[in-house]
Amino acid sequence: MPDNNELNVITQKICDASIPQFEAEVSPLEADIMGAFVEDALDIQDALDSAIEGDADHE
Repeated sequence: MPDNNELNVITQKICDASIPQFEAEVSPLEADIMGAFVEDALDIQDALDSAIEGDADHE
């Protein structure tokens, strides 16, 4: 868990990132704390389960 100083830095970087044309740099750890990289892709089994079997217009 980040300490108060780290949270203050992250909060400031989030504010900076909202400024148009300003490129705020964050470390991988800061990005993780910000929730920037939440993995929500389908796993292989979910992708296979969602596949459409055949196309009625082309059979």
